[in-house]
Amino acid sequence: MTGARRGLLSSPQAAGAGLIIFAAAGFGTLGPLARYADDAGVTSLALVTWRAGVGAALMVGFLLLRRAAGHRPAKRWSDLPVRDRRFVIGGALTNAVLNLAVFIAFVRIGIALSLLIFYIYPAFVALVSALWFGERLDRLRWAALGISLAGAVLVVAGGGALGSLDLLGIGLAFVGALAQTFYALAARHAFSAVPGPQAAAVTMGGAAGIYVAVAVVTGQLGAVAFPLGDSAALWPVLLAGLLGAALPTVSFIVGIRLLGAPRATILSTLEPVVGVSLAALLFNELPTAVQIAGGVLIVAAGVLLQLRPRGAVAEHEAVVGSDVPGDA
Repeated sequence: MTGARRGLLSSPQAAGAGLIIFAAAGFGTLGPLARYADDAGVTSLALVTWRAGVGAALMVGFLLLRRAAGHRPAKRWSDLPVRDRRFVIGGALTNAVLNLAVFIAFVRIGIALSLLIFYIYPAFVALVSALWFGERLDRLRWAALGISLAGAVLVVAGGGALGSLDLLGIGLAFVGALAQTFYALAARHAFSAVPGPQAAAVTMGGAAGIYVAVAVVTGQLGAVAFPLGDSAALWPVLLAGLLGAALPTVSFIVGIRLLGAPRATILSTLEPVVGVSLAALLFNELPTAVQIAGGVLIVAAGVLLQLRPRGAVAEHEAVVGSDVPGDA
């Protein structure tokens, strides 16, 4: 291969890596934005409703722009397999549970601890893949499982005396990890016929609809509308939809096409590092040395689980469908 051809190939790969890093940084802003929103009086339900709604609206706008440019970024609902339709709706429900649980955990136990516990989910993905989908759990994956679980123990124990920890907050972070496990596996195996941008729009839009329904049933519709009348509350929820949902989702989809799924998902593990770093910078929420060690182990396990191309899975709300070249 000539140097000129190498340059042509490496430039898109460099752009893809930059987009994936940008996506990870965007998703990493959600913890600090949740803190700012909470300080302004925004409830967790209101925040996730705005984030999902704004993110879905912007994603729909992206799809419309792509269509106006002559592309076909989405499939007709009737053309999708029934199984894919059912599971993408299930993905919306899971997405709703995931975000609400994690955002409440942010407030109860802090950004750093929530993210580090949440990032045990790659171990769950590996285990379920082996037990349910028949994927061979080789020595590398067993090692990753052990490392991730050890990291979780260090993160929890490093927070102080176990009796003083908020067990509900820790439990919600684990619920988020379980929900993300289902979401990733469903995106990989269950609704892969749905193009990525379309699946992201459906899951975020569906989650927003679920949140609004919950708000109506629980009498919190006024709380959800609260940011409309308070600028201090409005800016963090709008940024959560823009920086924490729509832009990183689009960046991830484009980046994964340029870079390829395995390397893109490895770079995506930068998200908890960004989140913890922002928490330390903005709020002086410094994790202990033991927690840092546990977080390093969890991120290392996530990277190990992605070293096999066949084990690559979709991450965050940027679900990967069959529209991504080279993806199964």
